[in-house]
Amino acid sequence: MERVLDIVVADGFPLLSLAFVTEPLRLANRESPRPLFRWRLVSPDGARPRSSSGLLLDIDGALEERRADIVLLLTSYRPDRVHSGPLAAWLRRRAAEGAVMGCVDTGALVFAHAGLLDRYAAAVHPEAIDSFREALGEARFTDRLFDFRGSRCSSAGGVATCDMMLALIRHFASARIAARVAKVLNYQPLTSPRGPGALGRDVTVPGIDRRLAQGVEIMLATLDDPLPVAEIAARAGLPGWQLRRLFQRHFGMSAQGYYLELRLDRARNLLRNSSESVGTVALMCGFSAGEALARAYRARYGVAPSRDRRL
Repeated sequence: MERVLDIVVADGFPLLSLAFVTEPLRLANRESPRPLFRWRLVSPDGARPRSSSGLLLDIDGALEERRADIVLLLTSYRPDRVHSGPLAAWLRRRAAEGAVMGCVDTGALVFAHAGLLDRYAAAVHPEAIDSFREALGEARFTDRLFDFRGSRCSSAGGVATCDMMLALIRHFASARIAARVAKVLNYQPLTSPRGPGALGRDVTVPGIDRRLAQGVEIMLATLDDPLPVAEIAARAGLPGWQLRRLFQRHFGMSAQGYYLELRLDRARNLLRNSSESVGTVALMCGFSAGEALARAYRARYGVAPSRDRRL
């Protein structure tokens, strides 16, 4: 049975994501005795969208009131510019008709605004997940590379989109065809001890030292309200001097310096993926005020926070 897809492509979409959506579908059709998938490329307003790299895409038209087995949404690095009432209503209608609804990376924010993630969480890129959770709640977004549960599928972007498509092909066709598509693409599907698509914060740390890993996890959990290194060490169950030595040995920097790097990294992600003010971002990352963040930010990245809001 041929499945019909509507691939919604918004202005600013990543070309890589579109390729990882359409190429697995094309190969699945090639590997099957009869076509398995048929798709249209549409945009929210019917205009030709321009990719994040500046290339114009030929499309089949605008959103239409027609049934589809699968709807996939590819948005831009600024999903707030894509979200609209008509698009949200159109997505809700397709979901009500029983379509499998999928989004790539920032499309999860549009899905959440449309009410499509009230029962399912969507995979989001690590750079954007904190700002998305801050805006709409933690339950709607998951730090997995890809996910496919019930009638929702999602990817955190990049090559993980290929895994999302392989999961769709397994679901609607067969595991054999999905495996064949991966082989033709010279692609090794993602696997993890925590299950397909699981994404760890720093998969290298646990292999270095369990206590060091615990110290890093405590830091990640307290970026908005930093703890003294001595308290982190106590929670990790070792003397402060030993934790400092572990950080120096494995990361080549002090524990305090590593903590600051984590906070600045989160600040940069929030600045680039949300509309929060510099002052609010500063407080969310454990700085007393915007000026304190600005000083540390300039020292680390060589630019003021207010000038680094682009991707």
